[in-house]
Amino acid sequence: MKPVTLYDVAEYAGVSYQTVSRVVNQASHVSAKTREKVEAAMAELNYIPNRVAQQLAGKQSLLIGVATSSLALHAPSQIVAAIKSRADQLGASVVVSMVERSGVEACKAAVHNLLAQRVSGLIINYPLDDQDAIAVEAACTNVPALFLDVSDQTPINSIIFSHEDGTRLGVEHLVALGHQQIALLAGPLLSLIHISEPT
Repeated sequence: MKPVTLYDVAEYAGVSYQTVSRVVNQASHVSAKTREKVEAAMAELNYIPNRVAQQLAGKQSLLIGVATSSLALHAPSQIVAAIKSRADQLGASVVVSMVERSGVEACKAAVHNLLAQRVSGLIINYPLDDQDAIAVEAACTNVPALFLDVSDQTPINSIIFSHEDGTRLGVEHLVALGHQQIALLAGPLLSLIHISEPT
């Protein structure tokens, strides 16, 4: 499925290509009625403006979009750093969009921001329950997406970390170093790791 173009929007709205371009670029000399018609067509067709049109034709490099929890947090910042490091090795570029508020709509907004930059693929590093993850995947349109913080029961492309194995390895390492008193600082009770734990 090819991306929707300005020409598709123009045909759907019954206006010229130039008129759609003016609306996308927020030109002032477009009537309110025409603007509304074009914006309705854009919404109906799920048109996403190309914010990187200045890239040379045929010279577009692989661009990976990462939608993530706040980079002020340790784990998300380390995950993004690892993605960036590996992308550099592969000759790809990375663009990051932080999910600024909590909730599925904020995550979808971050994804939309990345899609507007014409990313080749998406990595979603944000905790989502099954229903919300499926909604975010649908918002990715035809761009491949990989989720990092979802349940292993969610029917989408994901990488699942075994928190149980990670904890066991961490404890074994500390015991091997001679530590006998080990404390656990757990995350929020509503986080996916707690929800997915067997009772």
